[in-house]
Amino acid sequence: MIPALWRVCRLWVRLRRGRVPPPGVPDPVWYFAYGSNMNERLFRQRRHMTPLETRIGRLRDYRLCFSVAGGMRPGVSAPANIAEAPGSTVHGVLYLLPRRKFVRLDASEGAQYGYLWTEAEDSAGNRLPVVTYKLRWPASEGLPSLRYLNIVREAARQRGLPDDYVRFLDDTGHAGE
Repeated sequence: MIPALWRVCRLWVRLRRGRVPPPGVPDPVWYFAYGSNMNERLFRQRRHMTPLETRIGRLRDYRLCFSVAGGMRPGVSAPANIAEAPGSTVHGVLYLLPRRKFVRLDASEGAQYGYLWTEAEDSAGNRLPVVTYKLRWPASEGLPSLRYLNIVREAARQRGLPDDYVRFLDDTGHAGE
């Protein structure tokens, strides 16, 4: 991406969402999705994402949780989040995104989410530098809406995530519709 265009994209994101992608975002960048962004239909159609490559992945020493500080209706529904948990694993999808697509994705995430730059593993055990999102500040855990949870469950099945992880999602309670 042309440096001047990158600066314009960053300014547009800041004005739109109050957030700016860090200036050192590589092009392309690996993004680790663990919530509704795992759902291919939503990721490609609603978010207009066209990844260069897609892989199944996992993030070690984190666990999936649902936090009431995020989402469209904070305090009512709890979207996916991750929390540090040594020995635990979050499964998800790795997308290799052109930087301009990452800027678009970033603009659609709420300002309550910060970046987590870490390493994830693909299903073959290859370690990749990734960026993902997690809440910036501690928040109470809650229950996702049934609609949201079903999107995550559908994505986990669609992507072929491990059976025990799909069972974990199936056993997760929800906050109604």
